[in-house]
Amino acid sequence: MVIRSHHLGSFGGQPSLRAMAARHILVRVGMIRFLAIAVISALLVSGCKVNDDEPADTTEAVLEFDGLCQDCFDASVRIRSRNSIGSASAVRYLKTVDSTVSTVDSPLDATHVEFETNRHVAGDQGDRHVIDVWYEGDLVSSVHCQTDDSWFESGISKDIATIVVSLESLGGAIPVVPAAPYGKADLKTGEKIFTVGCSDGRVPRARCGSILKVSNGLIFYLPKSISGDSGSAVFKYSSQRDAWEVVGRTAWAMQVDGKWIGLAMTSDRVADIRAGRVSAGNFGLPEGAVLLSAINSRLPDGAITCDQVKIANLQQEPELPKRLEINRQKRWRFPIRGEDIRQKPDRQIRARDWTILGGVVDFFKSLIRFALWVAILLAILSAWVAPTILTPLKYDWPIQFVKLIIAKLRNL
Repeated sequence: MVIRSHHLGSFGGQPSLRAMAARHILVRVGMIRFLAIAVISALLVSGCKVNDDEPADTTEAVLEFDGLCQDCFDASVRIRSRNSIGSASAVRYLKTVDSTVSTVDSPLDATHVEFETNRHVAGDQGDRHVIDVWYEGDLVSSVHCQTDDSWFESGISKDIATIVVSLESLGGAIPVVPAAPYGKADLKTGEKIFTVGCSDGRVPRARCGSILKVSNGLIFYLPKSISGDSGSAVFKYSSQRDAWEVVGRTAWAMQVDGKWIGLAMTSDRVADIRAGRVSAGNFGLPEGAVLLSAINSRLPDGAITCDQVKIANLQQEPELPKRLEINRQKRWRFPIRGEDIRQKPDRQIRARDWTILGGVVDFFKSLIRFALWVAILLAILSAWVAPTILTPLKYDWPIQFVKLIIAKLRNL
């Protein structure tokens, strides 16, 4: 406790040396206190800054998904030709300028779209087909097309073909679901996958299944695909990239212990085939693998038998199938405009279950908020106390200051 006196003693009207020294010490002590309080307050305020604009931690929210997204359906199409009916999916946008073809990300910059399927569905370069496109469940396009390129070798897992169609002829910008980055598909036994194909030559439909194993560039999965599903994509959700990706291209089936299972080339195997790296690995098919159109077993309820599908789909027709009639009142994404491009909806963050780590994090967040308020209160308190230490003002100086201002305003 410091006792301040304005009459420390004098001799002949002059302050004594002891009084002057005491006053000097009081001033220095007051300045040191003020500086210490100011520094501590500044450190607390700067150390307790909370950025409310930082995105919430959604690591746990993206580990699961509710189901197949609509784009996977809309990217899947039906291929009809003289001797087969199969499936395909849109994998990338292309831009053609003069004779130069480049890959682009946005449909606003694209002129064509590339579909990927099996060679035993689309044949070789120049073979003609009819491609049927659905958008949000409605048939929106049925146009003639032709095979752009193919890669095939009998007896090994090399059965890929591509079809390139202009967006103008399609009448809209079909969504694409690209293949997983090379070497990053991260396929594991037991993981959930989806296949979307035109089973029995009907409209695209999805099957939810799981991976039995991955071996030599092939995905063994259940449930099996059937005739008409050849060329369909195998979709899988990537929590790392927060996107749906094509991780395989189905083409075969085989019997294991009397049960049929599906076989698909992995996206890495497809990339190897298209890049000419066939000799890079073991491309042999497992014993007993057959094309989906050759399966002769009982199909799920509501579907015709496989031998009927084989006869219907493989009969040699003299002419191309006819294009389907389209309801022109149903508009989709053409002309291509910004408002016609369906934006990805914001992902709803799931409510996180309580965990020990989450409780510790929440505790420290609350502690930081508490420290912030304490720092603010200390700053206000230091601003009030400091003048009483550095000057002769008393602790009621704010009240006296307000009274003085009011008195001066009244005298104006």
